[in-house]
Amino acid sequence: MARNKGNNHDETKQVLDSNVVMIDRISNLPHSIILHIFSLLPTVDVIRTSLISKRWRHLWNSVPALEFCDVGLEEQKFYNFVNKCLENRMIGKRRLNDLGINRFKIEMRCYGGRSVDVDRWLSFAVQQLLEELDLRIQPKTFCMPSFYYCIPSLTVLKLDGIELADEVFHNLIMGCPSLEKLFLHYCFGFCDLKVSSLNLKSFELIGVADSILVEAVNLQSFLLDTRGGDCDLNLVSCGNLRNLTLNCVDFFHIPNVEDVISELLILESLTVVDCNIRFIQYQYLKVLVLKTTIIEDDADEWNHKMEITVDTPNLVSLHYEDVNFTRKVLLNSPNLEEANIKLDYNGVRKKIDMNWYVDMIDFLSYFDCAKNLMFPKKLRKFCRSPLPNVKHLKVETRCELKSESLLRDALLWLSPHTQTLSIRSEENKALS
Repeated sequence: MARNKGNNHDETKQVLDSNVVMIDRISNLPHSIILHIFSLLPTVDVIRTSLISKRWRHLWNSVPALEFCDVGLEEQKFYNFVNKCLENRMIGKRRLNDLGINRFKIEMRCYGGRSVDVDRWLSFAVQQLLEELDLRIQPKTFCMPSFYYCIPSLTVLKLDGIELADEVFHNLIMGCPSLEKLFLHYCFGFCDLKVSSLNLKSFELIGVADSILVEAVNLQSFLLDTRGGDCDLNLVSCGNLRNLTLNCVDFFHIPNVEDVISELLILESLTVVDCNIRFIQYQYLKVLVLKTTIIEDDADEWNHKMEITVDTPNLVSLHYEDVNFTRKVLLNSPNLEEANIKLDYNGVRKKIDMNWYVDMIDFLSYFDCAKNLMFPKKLRKFCRSPLPNVKHLKVETRCELKSESLLRDALLWLSPHTQTLSIRSEENKALS
């Protein structure tokens, strides 16, 4: 009986399988949607789709984006592939209804110095109605040629590891009047970097220059990472800047940086990572992020004795992250609604003794104005409660909870008037 039952099951399964109808929904999509999907893929993958469907055999010649990366390819094969693709694209443009290319990306991690080929690729790209140009070349130096001055349709420019002379870069920016987003990552060669643009809204700069002048009245977001180097910073023409991120900016070697950012009167969001900033005073600032991710030696006196004064009357959100827990934060933010505090004790090299706990309690007392407070580690206590006005307390810890009741008692002492208490352990189990 069991065998007959099994046979009946197999027969039923075969009948069900025979009723399954495979539908190719992708091929039935409109031409414009398929082109959009292909534009999100690397060009090598788009070309491979020509083997799947006859309809797609020549479709890649109309994709409005070309993206080339040499990962996994020998140098000569990569050059041959790009040259062949661009040659076919130019032929296809004459035969097909090709509207051109709006995005062009070249990523080379094994650049061997064949600048003539790269120059030819860029010459092809700038002849299109290009909206986005992304050029990432390493490890050898590629010098941006001086003849790419006019790309009026370009809105996004990303350059990584490119050598740029001051005059070449200035002419390039002046030839891109529609530019809205600019990314300069680890580029070099310029001494006095000047960015002048009426339409620029977002600018990211990772690198070093003797001076940085940004003239962009509509700039809304700016990220600066000087890798700890010296420079003269001027943002006087960026009065509409609302989001500012500073990474590895040495406030001691760039003494005017605090004065520069203090002139940004409508700044709403400020992120400061691995910077020795001392004063943060902004009338309209709403979001503040302070991070220290570099483990400092005990001999690093400036970091261990630094005091940060935060005077932000309209601040509503604060994220504080420190792997050293050595700096004191003097906070004046009466409207603060949420404080997210992350202290990574694995980075602390000094002994955690009773004085350390006293310093921790003193540190937390400055956040008593917050309505919601999150911090990751349990605290021991023997001073007065530092958070008497906190109503909602959430604790996240990566440590294994040996005693839930002891931790709960300690937290209730820490914030005796809390109305809700949430504890989340390493096992990701919420307790309330």
